[in-house]
Amino acid sequence: MKKMMAMVVTAAMLAMTAVTGCSTPAGNGADTASTQKESGGTQQESQKTADKGEGQKVIGVSLMTLQYEFFQDMKAGIEAAAGDDYKIVFNDPALDLQTQIDAVENFCAQNVDAIILNAVDAAGIVTALETAEEKGIPVITVDMKPSAGTYVTYIGSDNFLGGELAARWTANKFKGESPNIVLLTNPLSSAAVERIDGFKETIAEIMPDAKIIAEQGADTREAFMSTMEDLLTANPEIDLVFAYSAQGGLGAYDAIQAAGRDGAISIIGFDASEEEQTAIAEKGCYQGSIIQFPDKLGQTCVESVTRVLNGETLDKEIGVEVGVYTADGILYLKDLQ
Repeated sequence: MKKMMAMVVTAAMLAMTAVTGCSTPAGNGADTASTQKESGGTQQESQKTADKGEGQKVIGVSLMTLQYEFFQDMKAGIEAAAGDDYKIVFNDPALDLQTQIDAVENFCAQNVDAIILNAVDAAGIVTALETAEEKGIPVITVDMKPSAGTYVTYIGSDNFLGGELAARWTANKFKGESPNIVLLTNPLSSAAVERIDGFKETIAEIMPDAKIIAEQGADTREAFMSTMEDLLTANPEIDLVFAYSAQGGLGAYDAIQAAGRDGAISIIGFDASEEEQTAIAEKGCYQGSIIQFPDKLGQTCVESVTRVLNGETLDKEIGVEVGVYTADGILYLKDLQ
């Protein structure tokens, strides 16, 4: 009888090990449900404890969305930099602020070692930062700077510089001319505001005869296309469109091509997504895009986590370079001055 009982207990323990030892790996946007489950639950807490016992630390990561290539590349950069040194628990809030706040609170409840946060909303995320501060968990913010709250550092592309580079590229292209310029932005995005400000301030300084004839906001490719259609109807003479994002640039591209005006208007976008790069290679109206390095942003986040966990003091802001992607190569500030 004792032998039989021992066999039953052993079998039960093996079954429990099989259940608690399995976890679904975080993937791309299609894996959102599993990654959100991973960011809060007793199974993950016990797995994290086991990982820590083996010397592996845990980083909770919430990027505003995994729908777009930019954030997918950032995620890939985080994963590559983490290697076997960290367990990464991803959350995709799909642009929903409350989902992101809940995820950060779950990270805190799990007592992760650090959090990498790309905020959905700069002001709305402050309550989540307060929770992390109470728990003593360091937060590395990336690509969206919180408007308040406590965080170790902000890592981002220099958005103002990106706008400046777009303006300098414009001045080089239209040297001696007075181009009519349309700006496509998103007033709810702090990054968009910085990019557009960088463009406007620089173009006013180095090309005072340029005319900004419209500045319109939207948030999706389809909305930008509709906005650009209206602008094309209202303005028979447009020389350049500067869009703060790939979605803005591609939306403008769709509208300009549909109107048959691709031979008269130039577009410079922001992000240098794969689709933008394809359009630029055709050497049509899409002629440039500010290229960020999202994989480098992700890598820098993980490097910063390592530094802070080792007791180092980080700069409040850490910048990652940007350039202008063109059909002839990438141009940097030194190339455009």
